[in-house]
Amino acid sequence: MGTAYKIRCKHCGAQFDHYMQPGYGILPMCVGCGEYVETQTVIRCPACRRRINPSQEEFNEQIEVTYQWD
Repeated sequence: MGTAYKIRCKHCGAQFDHYMQPGYGILPMCVGCGEYVETQTVIRCPACRRRINPSQEEFNEQIEVTYQWD
C-alpha cells in the first residue's frame, strides 16, 4: 500500500507532492500510513527547505489531498 500527499507549505506557500519510493526488497521507513506520519524522518519543502513534519498536527494542517493505493 502506498500513500501520497499534495502539500502546501505553510511557511512559503509552495505546493508539492510527497510520496515514498518503493524499497525494492527493503522495507522503506513509513512516512505516511493513513492517520500517522513519521516525525523522525524529516520531510522538507523543496522551495524553502523548512521542515514540514515536526509534529503530526503541523503536518496535517498542510495536507491538501491524500492519495492511497494498494
